[in-house]
Amino acid sequence: MNEVDFSKVGLKMKQLRSERGITQEQVAKDLNCTVPFVSNVENNRAKLNLRVLLYYSKLCNVSVDTILDAGRDLPPLDEKERQLNDEVLNVFRGFSVTEKEKIIKMLRIWQEK
Repeated sequence: MNEVDFSKVGLKMKQLRSERGITQEQVAKDLNCTVPFVSNVENNRAKLNLRVLLYYSKLCNVSVDTILDAGRDLPPLDEKERQLNDEVLNVFRGFSVTEKEKIIKMLRIWQEK
């Protein structure tokens, strides 16, 4: 598995937040933390925790993978592919674990063809 460059992850979080016109002050208020903490996370001076990662994911309506992939050495997704990935993830959230397992099994069989 690829190592994650958290400085790039923080920049992605900042970009997503800024694109939506949300301030660090609003994030700090929502997370019940300080503005300097938010700044430090976005600039990789403080460790990113799961609560903050999930908050940004929900706030920006993107998957956690979308945020974390910014810090991996993966080929960049174009906007359409990123939107499709997020849409698939949102659809999958509506299924039970058993249904998800069946769908994944069928997709893997289909992928092998």
